[in-house]
Amino acid sequence: MARHRPTLGLVRQFACVTIFSPDEVIGRDALDLVFLLRDFGDNVPSMKQNNYTFGWHLVAFLDVLGQRERFRQLKVPTTPAEVLTVNEVLMQTAHFVNDLRDQFKEEFLDFDRRLSMKRPVVESLMPKFVGFSDSFVISIGLWDAKDDFTFFAKVYSTLSAASSLMLTSLGKAHALRGGIDVDLGCEIADGEVYGTALEKAYLLECRAAEYPRILIGGGLWKYLADGLVEFESRKTPEADKICNVIRKSKEFMAIDSDGRRILDYMGAFMKTISLPGAAENLILPAYKFVVAESDAWIKKGNVKLAGRYAVLRRYFEERLHIWGLKPDDVV
Repeated sequence: MARHRPTLGLVRQFACVTIFSPDEVIGRDALDLVFLLRDFGDNVPSMKQNNYTFGWHLVAFLDVLGQRERFRQLKVPTTPAEVLTVNEVLMQTAHFVNDLRDQFKEEFLDFDRRLSMKRPVVESLMPKFVGFSDSFVISIGLWDAKDDFTFFAKVYSTLSAASSLMLTSLGKAHALRGGIDVDLGCEIADGEVYGTALEKAYLLECRAAEYPRILIGGGLWKYLADGLVEFESRKTPEADKICNVIRKSKEFMAIDSDGRRILDYMGAFMKTISLPGAAENLILPAYKFVVAESDAWIKKGNVKLAGRYAVLRRYFEERLHIWGLKPDDVV
């Protein structure tokens, strides 16, 4: 069945889809939309019933690049030197990915703590996480927030955390690529989103992003634009606060040199919310890594990767001044 939240119309639409056996008859009122999924055939026992929550989800698909290549160099160690080599590679791959996931969660917990100092927090902003290999998926149901402010605070916190994660990853000599979008989906297991929302975020990462960056999908942009129109029409203090969160979320975004909308993790807004010392502790190490990778691929004659890191290097150098840095700071 599908219902529409009156506060945001289609923006907050959600549906609860129930799988029934073909022989069952379910009565619903005129406002309900019932999906009878008959294509499961004999795989669904006649009395089995499964409930799925189907609605709008924000999904971020993030991939740590270069991990598989490092693993391919490994073999079962037979000498102390080989043991050390394996340990080093595992620390730079499996351990790093685990640490990155933990940091992402900590970013949300920190945002929860800071938000609770300003207003009562009706629910945690922590998203659902699913990791596999060197990728991980972050998903947030956008139809079940306890109030409208929390609804958009979840988007803001995801963009903020992803920005910090991008800089941290590059600063530790690991390239990150991803996509973030909003579309329909459902949870088929605890934390595991399934549907168009996941597909769009994944395709942004693997087919569209190309170089280390995080693309913003059209669904997320429209979602924020529609929300802003909705709440600007309301003349209440709470609506003003919600509009402020939406505007700040949009400030995390910029148009890249190829016309695609990206997460602007080095932009002016990110600078305003960063801790003191971020230029030296985050930006500079990340820039040094980008320069080193750019130079290394040029030296190796890899035109494809040299070109991609040239674009990333240009992104950094166009924004270094925001952080009080300049290209000459890389020694």
